[in-house]
Amino acid sequence: MTDFFSTLRQTGIEQYGISVSFDGDSVSVSVLPKSSAKDKALQSIKPLTLRGNVTEVDEKFFQVLQKPLEQTKALFRNTVAFEKALAETEQKTQQAKKKKESTTKKVTELKQLLKEKDFNPMSDHKKATDIANEILKIDPNHKEAQKVIKDMKAYESPKLFQ
Repeated sequence: MTDFFSTLRQTGIEQYGISVSFDGDSVSVSVLPKSSAKDKALQSIKPLTLRGNVTEVDEKFFQVLQKPLEQTKALFRNTVAFEKALAETEQKTQQAKKKKESTTKKVTELKQLLKEKDFNPMSDHKKATDIANEILKIDPNHKEAQKVIKDMKAYESPKLFQ
């Protein structure tokens, strides 16, 4: 027996479809590397086919397949890496969008509070400061929220006599 499967495993490709057909002393072997990548284009890869007498195919099988399998492995690896990077970027984009939406909502809430006719900084400064702090948790450099916190500090411990 040979080390066929050990050698096949060393190619670094995790899955194959293999078809073997015998016709007298001749053999035809088709090897189709498969990828875990979701890219549909990889499904159009054609199998590598070797034909010859049994002895020739036994002797040269891995020699003949080595270069095409290395190229296929590189293609698979690049595709998987691209899909992973794309998914990570998409996740970051969704997080950035949620962050922006959340900030916008809180800024609107803060502006409405400050514009209310019955807004009294003496009694409502805590509510304004809390909303501004929520904005700063999302966006630490938000100028309007920083200004509200600075302005509301005067009302936190008012001095009766100055």
